[in-house]
Amino acid sequence: MAPASPLPLADEWQDADSYVDSLLSFATSTHLFINLCGGVHILDFLTREPDLYTTLLPEDWRLFFDRHDVQDILHLLLREDLSQFESSPNDDATAEDVHPQQERTWKGGPLPPRSLLDYIRNIRRLSLRRDVSPQVSSKQRAIPRRIAVGMKTKKLHEVANFSQYVDSLCADVAETRGEPVTHIVDFGSGQNYLGRTLASPPYNRHVIAIERVHDNIREARDMDVHAKLAEKKLVLRNKKEYLKTPIQEFGCISTPFRGSEQKRPWEEEDDVKVINVFSELDLDPDDLSPSPDPRNGIRRERAKDDQIQLTGSMHYIEHEIQDGYLEPIIRHVVQPSSSVDSKAGANSTTVEVTSEDQKANDARVMVVSLHSCGNLIHHGVRSLVLNPSVVAVAMIGCCYNLMTERLGPATWKLPVLRSLHPRLESTGTAYDPHGFPMSKRLAEYPHASGTGIKLNITARMMAVQAPYNWGKEDSEAFFTRHFYRALLQRVLLDHGVVPKPTVPASFEELASGESEQGGPSGTPLIVGSLRKAAYASFPAYVQAALTKLTRDPTHGDKIAKLLQELTTEELEQYVRDYMHAKKNLSVVWSLMAFSAAVVEAIIVVDRWQFLREYIPAGIVKECWVEPVFDYAESPRNLAVIGIKR
Repeated sequence: MAPASPLPLADEWQDADSYVDSLLSFATSTHLFINLCGGVHILDFLTREPDLYTTLLPEDWRLFFDRHDVQDILHLLLREDLSQFESSPNDDATAEDVHPQQERTWKGGPLPPRSLLDYIRNIRRLSLRRDVSPQVSSKQRAIPRRIAVGMKTKKLHEVANFSQYVDSLCADVAETRGEPVTHIVDFGSGQNYLGRTLASPPYNRHVIAIERVHDNIREARDMDVHAKLAEKKLVLRNKKEYLKTPIQEFGCISTPFRGSEQKRPWEEEDDVKVINVFSELDLDPDDLSPSPDPRNGIRRERAKDDQIQLTGSMHYIEHEIQDGYLEPIIRHVVQPSSSVDSKAGANSTTVEVTSEDQKANDARVMVVSLHSCGNLIHHGVRSLVLNPSVVAVAMIGCCYNLMTERLGPATWKLPVLRSLHPRLESTGTAYDPHGFPMSKRLAEYPHASGTGIKLNITARMMAVQAPYNWGKEDSEAFFTRHFYRALLQRVLLDHGVVPKPTVPASFEELASGESEQGGPSGTPLIVGSLRKAAYASFPAYVQAALTKLTRDPTHGDKIAKLLQELTTEELEQYVRDYMHAKKNLSVVWSLMAFSAAVVEAIIVVDRWQFLREYIPAGIVKECWVEPVFDYAESPRNLAVIGIKR
């Protein structure tokens, strides 16, 4: 069931402990890594003095990058065979001395500096392997079209592979424990693509889908009907009264046209099979005929095919997960007659824990999550040790930027290059007990700058990059977008909308929001996503970005005025003046995305280590991390697995 190694490691590692020691040591002692993963930000690239590129990278690296194309540099970071640069073990030759017949060149330019090669090797060896193991990479089971409704190619790949993996894991857990897995709880089920697949043939699992967004549950139920996994609601209406009843829409009163599907005030939104209109309209039900003919006064709506093909089951719970304790929710589904107070309706469960809830029930639950965001994964992992009925977990995370921080801001005793930013302070001072890191080992890890592994929001945002999936067009588009945003920041600085960035002397000073070079920074301006057309040129980008930023409560008036003053000629001159820096920015962004694979490794290892720490206590039997998707299709492909003893 479990792979030979509990972590997907490079071949050089003999055991997980030596790997984790090296991982944490590198992350806390390598100044360049610390700055590339959390210590710099692209917004500062064209506003810093001295220049960020010059300050960040060693001179020999910059000389090498100047002589090579960005695409070749990306290839060197991600894919180039570094053995060609290795020195002979019997001499002290440098990388430049190894192949004199090649005239000491690479890609028509100088060879990479030794320190750059060492850095690349360290990032590669400390990154977790993402290729799917043989026991997982069996032929993907096709999902029937009616079940796959709404899934794009990426989602289809994820659901097809993960549902098959979860079903196989359930069988393995049942064999190991000698009892079947009775239910699967899906954390953050969204529109329930995974749950719908697991509940339908050939898996036929009993699924509890927990989702906090009501509209997601409503849409999921509609898809269940389309997939013929649930009956369409039987709706009885008095047609004459139905057509006479006005409906208010967008502030106007209107009468629906014949056959309108808009809801009347007496109709409920949730999964009620028959709407009782009799009491609402004071009608005698014996006078009503369930004919589809509207002349008979009642319209009856049913699915065309009444055959329900679901042999598993699904139960939706509208609930915002605050921690990993699930016993009341599980009991509410498995034993509805138990003492659980359901206050929010059929789709929503608000529970009061009673003494009855503390008793173990007959359910044997596996908790799963397919790309739930932030701390939801932490709650799912913790559920294995908090709930008697949970016997296994299989969690795949994403959106690391939405995790909270447990230990407070970093206090590295070294020069940092990141300007002051309020979001660093607000996230870094959360001290959330549910945040990162989860494990005792990472929370208490001693290093030169203090205790504990700390990853700020910039490092965690970079960890969701997928540089190995970048093609030439993709990467060039990324570089252009980041260049435009950095250049816009320069425009805003020159026109007095934002202050000149101040640079603290240490992360400790950064966390305090004060610096010897200036006062606290202002409110950050976040542009967010724009339409593709906005990136056709820099003037088009500025127009779209500033139009959006005019709604900013602090700087909106200044930005609106600036939007009227800026000319196309001025903006095109900015491009000419700073175009030389675009390549430098592209190199730094590539290094940041490449290095952030180690940040993701730290996050995933922390979750695995948390479960591992419960093995000596006899709570957890085994735990491991395993890739379950093709990285090219879905780069967040690492599943954290835990099985209870």
